[in-house]
Parts: sequence; C-alpha cells; structure tokens
Amino acid sequence: MPPRLTALRHTLLRTLTRLTREQGAPPSAAELASACGLTPATISFHLKALRGLGFIEKQGTYGRLYLTEKARLLVGEGIPIYGQIAAGPPVLADQAPDHRTPSLDVLLGVRDGDFLLEVRGDSMTGIGVMDGDYVLVRPAVEVLDGEVAVVLIPGENAATLKRLYRFGDEVVLMSENPEHPRMAFPAGDVQVQGRMVARLGMGVPRTTQGRG
Repeated sequence: MPPRLTALRHTLLRTLTRLTREQGAPPSAAELASACGLTPATISFHLKALRGLGFIEKQGTYGRLYLTEKARLLVGEGIPIYGQIAAGPPVLADQAPDHRTPSLDVLLGVRDGDFLLEVRGDSMTGIGVMDGDYVLVRPAVEVLDGEVAVVLIPGENAATLKRLYRFGDEVVLMSENPEHPRMAFPAGDVQVQGRMVARLGMGVPRTTQGRG
C-alpha cells in the first residue's frame, strides 16, 4: 500500500515548520523526534513516508529536513506569490496566490557555513548593492577573476566588498561606482574571505532621480 498523509504526518510537517522558524534553520530528524516525543525508529518510518509523498527533503551534512513547495502549500508556509507583474505595459495582478516561496535559505541556495554581511557605503551600487542591503557570502580563500569578493584590506582591520581581478603579482579591487577609485595591492597581501552569492535589498527604497 502506498504511503498516505496521516494526521500524525501532518503534525510532523507543522512541527517541522515551527522548528525551522524558531531555530532559524531546518531541524534534524533527532530534533524533530524530540519535539514530537517519538522514538528514532518511529520518526524514521514516518520521514521515509513523507519523502515518498514528496513533502520533505534531506539536505546538508547533518541531514537537515526541508519542506518541499508541495508541503508549504499544505501548511500555508512561505510568502504568497501572486502571479507576475509587468515592467512594461500594465497587466492585471492575480488575486489568489499561484504558490508560495520556499524558505529564504532554499530560495537563496544557502549552504552550511554561508553568512550575511550588512553593506555600508555606495561603492557597489552599479550591481544593485545599496547601502543597508545584506549580501550572502560563501566562505572561500580564492575567487575567479571578476567575481565579487569579501576581501581584507592590507594593513587595516577591515574588509571590503569589491570585484576582484588578478594581474600577475597584483590584485586589483574594482568598485561598481565610478566615484570610487580602483585599489591595487600585491597579491600576497590580499586575503579573500568569501564571495558574494546573493543580495537582499533591505536598504532605503530606491527612487527615480527627480521624483519623490
């Protein structure tokens, strides 16, 4: 007999949603079992059924449990997506959500070890990174030429977000704002801490120049 969504399994999905929200990260099977008062054997049986039904996925080194979009629709989790909106000729926005987003972790492709930095300054506005935004950074000691990296500035206890290029024994850090000059350092003096993989626009609302 194929697996079905029983009342207990529905409770597991709701508990998984709550734990993810409270902890700021998806729980492990052991954490979910503890929260529901179930034995390891029992939780394993029901998680296998939920995976077979397409409601959960296991990801990461520690086997964290993620709700699929199908599960989020069932438990009402996520931000509603109301169709599409035109940036050209107007279209009528739908009044009922087509579906819901996955968690921001899943939406942004967050991996273990990734972290956020709050941006201060306007040197990267050319790629839409504004003062007050957050950037998602993936730890790395090297980046490809042209990638946006978090770099420790030689001789200072501070890091900067810049596009990085290598020219022989020199590293050049480029801004995305013509008002900020390029910076060049000996390659051996530059320490890369990570590369930018996403941006969250949290700064002040953008306005068209000349308008309110």
